[in-house]
Amino acid sequence: MADVRPSPRHSEQAPTVSAGGANGSGILRTLFQSELGGHEQVVLCQDRASGLKAVIALHSTALGPGLGGTRFHAYAGEENPEEAAVTDALNLARGMSYKNALAGLPHGGGKAVIIGDPEKIKTEELLLAYGRFVASLGGRYVTACDVGTYVQDMDVIARECRWTTGRSPEQGGAGDSSVLTAFGVFQGMRASAQHLWGSPTLRGRTVGIAGVGKVGHHLVEHLLEDGARVVVTDVRPETLDRVRAAHPEVLIAADTAALVRFEGLDVYAPCALGGALDDDTVPALTARAVCGAANNQLAHPGVEKDLADRGILYAPDYVVNAGGVIQVADELLGFDFARAKAKAAKIYDTTLAIFERAGTDGVPPAVAADRIAEARMSGGEGH
Repeated sequence: MADVRPSPRHSEQAPTVSAGGANGSGILRTLFQSELGGHEQVVLCQDRASGLKAVIALHSTALGPGLGGTRFHAYAGEENPEEAAVTDALNLARGMSYKNALAGLPHGGGKAVIIGDPEKIKTEELLLAYGRFVASLGGRYVTACDVGTYVQDMDVIARECRWTTGRSPEQGGAGDSSVLTAFGVFQGMRASAQHLWGSPTLRGRTVGIAGVGKVGHHLVEHLLEDGARVVVTDVRPETLDRVRAAHPEVLIAADTAALVRFEGLDVYAPCALGGALDDDTVPALTARAVCGAANNQLAHPGVEKDLADRGILYAPDYVVNAGGVIQVADELLGFDFARAKAKAAKIYDTTLAIFERAGTDGVPPAVAADRIAEARMSGGEGH
C-alpha cells in the first residue's frame, strides 16, 4: 500500500510518496533492484510552488538515525534524470550506512538528492520546502551538505528542520565539513604509505588529485605541508586558477585521463563525483595506491579485484572520506573541533586495520571493509 502523507505545513505542497507508491514502473524497478539492497524507506518529494523535486533514501537505522548529506544535481546527461537521482540516492545512502559504521558513529545511513541545477533553481523557498520534508521524518534522517549544497543552505533548511547539521558557526554549527573530510583522506593516505612503504608520510611521493574543489583544495595543503609533490586536474578552469594562485608549485594535468597516466605517480586521489575507477581508468593507472574523497569510486562490482590484480592498493572511499560525517555528527553534541578532529584522526588506524584484514582474509580491502561494517551493523564487533 502506498505511503502517501500530506505535507506537515502547507496543504498546497504535493504529497510524499514512499517506495511503495506508484510513481512509474521505471522508478519502481530502480527502487526494488536487489543489488541496491534493502533500504528501509525511500521518500519522493515534490513541492509545486517552489519547484522542488527530491529523493530521500534511508538505507539503515540499525545503529541510529540515518545521517548523510543532501546532493543538489541536475543529472542533465542522463536519459531519465529522475531515475538517475533515485539510483544515486540509493547508492549514496547505502554507502553512508557503511561509512558511519566504520567511523564508529551512532548513526545509520541516509542520503538525499534535490533534482535540478542549483545555479538555476536553488531558492530560499525551495530549501525551506525541502526542510519540511526532512522534518516530516521525525528525526529518522539527519541531513548535511553534499555536492551542490553549502553551509548557508543548511542554515536555511534548519529554519524548518532541527535535524540539520553542517550549519554555520554563527548558527551553532560546525561549518564547512570539507575541512575534516580532507583531513581524513590525508590520514588514509598516511596509512596507505605506511602499508606500502613502511612510513606514514607522503614526503617525496607524487600524489595526483582529480577534483580540487572544497575537499581537494584542503587536501592539496595537507600534502604540500607533508612534503609531497602534487599534480591536480579539474573540469573548472577557475578552480585550477585558485589552486595555482595559492600554490604555484602544484603541477596541472590537462584532464583526468592525463592524470591517471602521469609518470611517477604514487597515489591517485579521486575527489570529484563517483565512478572514477572504471574499466578504462584502472588499466591505465600508474599509481601504486588509490585514496580519495569521492563517494562510490568503484564503477561496478569487480573493479576492486581488478585493482588488486594490478597490485594497486585501494583505500575504500567510504572509510577515508568519513571525516566530514564525523564533523557534522559532532555538531549534534555541541560542536567541538578538537574532539571531532581527534575522531577523524582514527581513520588512519581504521584504514590500517582494513589492510591487515584484507591480507588475513585474502580479499581486496573493499571487501574487508564491507565485512567489518556489516558485522558492526548486525551487532558484531567487526573484527
